[in-house]
Amino acid sequence: MDLPSPPVTPYTGNKKRRSHTSEQIERDAATARDPLLFPRHDSTAAASDEPLFGPIPPPAAEALVAHHMNSHMARFENKRNKPTRDEYLLALSCVPIVSTQYNRNPAAWAREERETLERQMVLMNRYRPGDLEAKLKKIAPAPARRIGVAPPRVPRIRPPSPVPSAPTGMIQTSMPSRTSPPPLDTLGGNAKALKADWKGQMLDLSNDPDRHLLSPAELNLASTLRLSCATYLCSKRRIFEARVRALGVGKEFRKTDAQQACKIDVNKASKLWTAYERVGWFKPDFFQQYVR
Repeated sequence: MDLPSPPVTPYTGNKKRRSHTSEQIERDAATARDPLLFPRHDSTAAASDEPLFGPIPPPAAEALVAHHMNSHMARFENKRNKPTRDEYLLALSCVPIVSTQYNRNPAAWAREERETLERQMVLMNRYRPGDLEAKLKKIAPAPARRIGVAPPRVPRIRPPSPVPSAPTGMIQTSMPSRTSPPPLDTLGGNAKALKADWKGQMLDLSNDPDRHLLSPAELNLASTLRLSCATYLCSKRRIFEARVRALGVGKEFRKTDAQQACKIDVNKASKLWTAYERVGWFKPDFFQQYVR
């Protein structure tokens, strides 16, 4: 069906010639192919004529929607996540309701929009662009690793024993030069003076490289507690240093102090404290000269 189109313009001559009477305009329009939408002397003609863009009948409208929908869906024919027809219909069913909500109560709508804008301004002032960058700590990028290439292994180097050779008549430890352990005569020559009870078989220290740095009594104690000679000497040094610090602040030296000073099992540290306390190695007379 051909719908009537707007009338042709009566201006067909030279642009400089603008003197056209109304009769001439109507005469030219009558001879034209397209009729006038609003005749000059007929006020009811416009109402009786059909509208320029009339409503499309429902069957034609549905066919037009289906045509556009099918043409658009054809673009996603080879896509994995392509939209379905129901999703298209859902999108077409959505209509804007902003004007409807606004017309119900313009004042309430304006008030709600202003509150939303104020909340956004508060958030913008709270988190400025530079604040977030200042909170983030810059870290170095991770080193690039080639696939299939294992990182080089760092060989473990055993540190040399910090304990020097034992002088004659002294119980050797790895303590600093400002302290000195109690002399051997405090044991009375008893190789089993340092006693400790421990479950399990004694550790064999016959081939320990630091065996010569321990007295027989200490060697028996370290073997009973299953400590290597180096571990025993290091624990002993830490216990004596903690004893000196306790004397410096006028504090009693208890088992818990020995446990905190050592880096071994707390039960083994308690056994060392008990053995040293039994032979009198924690007497202040042995450490007073080193207290600052």
